[in-house]
Formats: sequence, C-alpha cells, structure tokens
Amino acid sequence: MLVKELKITNNRDDSITFGRHFRLDGEVDLSGLDASVNYSESTADGSHYQNTKLENRDFEIPFFIYRSIKDSWWIEQQKNLAYKVFNPKANPFRIDFTTEAGEEYYLNANLESAPIFATEEENNNAGWLNGLLQFSANDPYIYRKNAQRVDIALWVPAFEFPLEIPADEGIEMGYRIPSLIVNVLNDGQESTGMIIRFKALGTLVNPSLVNVNTYEELKLNTIMQAGDVIEVSTYQRKKSVTLIRNGVKTNIFNSLDLNSKFLQLEIGDNLFRYNADDGLDNLEISMIFTPRLLGV
Repeated sequence: MLVKELKITNNRDDSITFGRHFRLDGEVDLSGLDASVNYSESTADGSHYQNTKLENRDFEIPFFIYRSIKDSWWIEQQKNLAYKVFNPKANPFRIDFTTEAGEEYYLNANLESAPIFATEEENNNAGWLNGLLQFSANDPYIYRKNAQRVDIALWVPAFEFPLEIPADEGIEMGYRIPSLIVNVLNDGQESTGMIIRFKALGTLVNPSLVNVNTYEELKLNTIMQAGDVIEVSTYQRKKSVTLIRNGVKTNIFNSLDLNSKFLQLEIGDNLFRYNADDGLDNLEISMIFTPRLLGV
C-alpha cells in the first residue's frame, strides 16, 4: 500500500510525522491479516466449522533519516528523538496515514522493539540512515479517520437571517423530525460497536433504543434532567455508561436495565427505534461510530 502521509503518536502524545527528516522507505504492507479457523471433529468425513478469530496484525514500517545536515551530532540528535518517541514503554501507538488516493485512516498498535538502525555502510552513510519499526496490533482493524454520526429525534432550526416576523402569524423557531425510526448504514467490512448519545431537552424517564430487526434493546432505568447527556459505549472491551451533568462525568453503569444488550452495527443497514417511558419529546439521540476495515 502506498502511503502519502504518515504520523505515529505514542501514548505520551509524542509524535513523528514522516516527510522531512524522517521518510518512509518503500511501501507499508498492511495486507494478509491472519485468521484462526476453528473446527470440531465429526463422525462424517471432514469436520464441523465452529468460528473464525482474527489474529494480531503484525507489520513493519521501514524508514530512513535523511541527512540534511552532515554533522555527526545532528544524526545522533535525530536518533535520540526516534528512541524517545518510538519507545515500547509508551505503547500503545496511534498510526495515522493518508493513502495515495487521499483517504485518511488510522490503527492502534504496539511496538515490539525499540527502533532498529542499520550499521552497514550501504544503509548508514553520508546520505541516509535506514531504520525499522516492528508493530503488533492486538486490535487488528483499520479505522477511517472521521467517525460517522447519525442523529434521530432532533429539533431543526426553522429560521434564517435576515429575520422577518409577520405580525399576525409569528414565526416557527424550529420543528422536530417526526420519524421514530432511523437507518444506520455500516459501510465497513465488519460489524462494530458505537457510542449511543442520549440528550435530554427536558425531564424524561427511562430512555431506550431498540434494534427493529433483532428486537434487542438498550434501556436505561434513570430520570434525565434538562441538559443531561448519557453516553453509552458498546465497543468490545470498552463498554461504559457515562452521565454528563453540568460538565461533571459520572459512571452510571448500574442504570442499565438487566435485559439490555450492547447494540452492535452489522454490515449494511441497521434500523433503530427510540423510546422513553415518559417525556419522549424531550429526547434526542445520536449514534457515532467508525467503520472497521480488514484492509485498504
């Protein structure tokens, strides 16, 4: 895969952008993601298929430091910068990249060693110093850089400036989108979790979201006040329920109804319906997600 731009950031927020002193040396290969296919024995010929699990994504990023300054102290300074940023103790790393087609993606990965620098003359000379980064991504997916957002039950402004208000009729300041059902299109290559954002315009009781196709429901047994926001993460290994009230975040995981499911987005169309036991017209919902990709 040809990469036009690449930036690597560690968990201390130190980063290196490739393109000036640090440059990519050839292509970055993110293809060939391994999978474990599991079977069980059968009395018939062959076996029964059970499931498939994607393995960690192991890959390398070859690079070189362009010696724009020939003095030895300068190359030592650049190596020190590389060792500081590309420190395995600063795992995990976020790798942002732009392809030749202009599409922006990122993935999260862990360095499995400090940078490896060449010692032989053909790769360590007056023009450049070659290096290598070895990564392993326990989350094997690649993500589009910009998350997608679908809003339902919103109030839409209904006026523009310059503003003219008819004396006898007044003016409609806004209107509520009437549909209780929305389609969320997951155009990724695998199912994914999401952030479900419940916002209260006034008092409401026990908001919920239902998958129309599967009848699975995520319901919160709580009373929301005007201005409250509840964010529910349904991502694997990142499940959470957080109330944001007057700028203060509180874990309210125990407000989940016992029958609730952490709703997922399957590939393609996903129909959802929102509800509340009381105060439905005071509820706005947004679903925010980033499509998961096996390769680009």
